[in-house]
Amino acid sequence: MKNKLSFILAAGLSVSGFAAFAQSSTATLNQKANTSTSKIEDLKKPTEKKKDIDDEITDARMRATLGSKSNWSFKSALTYSGGSLQMPLETVRPAYRTSAEDERLAVLSGTVGINYRATDRDNISFGTGLSIVDPLHGDITKPAIDKTSDGGGETTARYRVATPYVGWSRGYKVLGVQNISSATYSLVTDEQDVKKGYHSSVSLGQTVLANFGTTKWNGGASFSLSKSLYSDTIANKAFEAALNAGTKTRSEWGFGIYPFLQYAFNDTYSFRTVFGYADFEQKQYASSAIQIEPYQSVGIGISVTRDIYLYPSVQFTPKDIRDDRTNVGIATNINLF
Repeated sequence: MKNKLSFILAAGLSVSGFAAFAQSSTATLNQKANTSTSKIEDLKKPTEKKKDIDDEITDARMRATLGSKSNWSFKSALTYSGGSLQMPLETVRPAYRTSAEDERLAVLSGTVGINYRATDRDNISFGTGLSIVDPLHGDITKPAIDKTSDGGGETTARYRVATPYVGWSRGYKVLGVQNISSATYSLVTDEQDVKKGYHSSVSLGQTVLANFGTTKWNGGASFSLSKSLYSDTIANKAFEAALNAGTKTRSEWGFGIYPFLQYAFNDTYSFRTVFGYADFEQKQYASSAIQIEPYQSVGIGISVTRDIYLYPSVQFTPKDIRDDRTNVGIATNINLF
């Protein structure tokens, strides 16, 4: 190489000519390097070049429902069901959709698990059910006290981790309408439920949402269909006798249509109301389904981040609107990583 340069210099080439030659050579090398990089990008697997699902799903709640955009992440959907508007932090909450005597304890319940983003639009999740009874009162390291009219002050387990599940969800847009389709299989592992013959359940869901022109209003509906599966053995003899006598029943099918309406104040806050007027259940061995008492929820949607969504709300029955026959609560979708 030195001999070649010497020959060129001896031939009278100027330093400027040599610089031009070097610059041309460098540009050629850079072009080859860029070409090689482009070829490497073209060879990447489709899963390594996932599209941004947020280009299709723009609703904050639906985004959080689908889960994080990371390949692997933590996913949870938890709801705190508290007391009434009259006494929101009470241990006992009225069953606003049934008789006033059918009370329940306040509870934090839902699912926690791992989410895998399989494709641009598809997610596979694995997790378990979780519930914490009356988390705001007493010593949370000890059993809770059942202060409902049926509980009689007896102790009850405060923590329950049971019913593992596997689920699939897909987000997409069709003709400008945002959609989420989902399917979940859950295996019943709670000891008391297993003794009553519960084995597992299968559920299907569909959520659609459309924008109303250029306004800040949008709305849609969620559809749900569930099927309960049972084992051949009932270990709880008292429950079995009650089933045979017709004083106790078990759910066979569930079906619901839940229209909802939203108004966006800004990117963080929105008004949201859900109409649970078409909620049906068919009991085991029954010939037809029955309509569960209608309900409505009204609340504020809060998009803390893209992956954290909160919905504090009040639920009530339109047939009997009273502040002491309501439930206050907060539903959350929290995704991490």
